[in-house]
Amino acid sequence: MAGKKTSSVLPVVVLVTICVIAATLLGIVHQVTEPVIVAAEEREALEIYAALCPEASTFEDTGYTSPTCIQAIRALDDSHNTVGHIIISQGRGYGGQVPLVVAFDANGSVINLVAIDNEETPGLGSKACDPTYLEQYADKPAELLGENDVDLISGATITSKAVLSAFNSAVEAYEEVR
Repeated sequence: MAGKKTSSVLPVVVLVTICVIAATLLGIVHQVTEPVIVAAEEREALEIYAALCPEASTFEDTGYTSPTCIQAIRALDDSHNTVGHIIISQGRGYGGQVPLVVAFDANGSVINLVAIDNEETPGLGSKACDPTYLEQYADKPAELLGENDVDLISGATITSKAVLSAFNSAVEAYEEVR
């Protein structure tokens, strides 16, 4: 009977040891790769900001957030003068949040905007995030828009409204930080 207890304890000890070693190795890999991943995400964000507001040389977080505004960024020139604002906002779409990055110039007009990764239905809802669809928002003043002010996509109405909501959230955030 004593031999049977020993034989059933040994596999448990081996399994626990393997789990501890695996968890330790995963923790080490996470610590090593996390700074690299964060740096890559920051570099990608700066590339988007620079493309949306090319006259800016640096970007400064304003610290403003709200339930629909993820981040508000001040775009600065070489003399640290504000040349625009970049607002990252979101609206609730069919597949989840639809984040939108909107760049405003110093006068409050929309310079450009881009939709970033989302879970909308490929080929249908994702059409509302295409650059050609988003062009209708460019060059508009920083004013709230209604459903009659933009073209909504038939079959992707929820996503189209999410983009409109994200745009309006960006306008509201811009009004707060300008």
